[in-house]
Amino acid sequence: MKTGLIIHYIIGIAAALLVLAAAYYINQNPDNLLSAGIIILAGCLVAFSQYQIIKQKKKQK
Repeated sequence: MKTGLIIHYIIGIAAALLVLAAAYYINQNPDNLLSAGIIILAGCLVAFSQYQIIKQKKKQK
């Protein structure tokens, strides 16, 4: 596995963990719904884009 692909895996996993942490934060403190919602949206976008990059790089092999 190439180093670039490992970096994409790490970024994708970190984004998914960020989304889970923000969801837990909303559960604990619903007053900050807007800021945590933006974090969840951005994290999902990053995780999905990393998934697409990984899928594309695996297809090129």
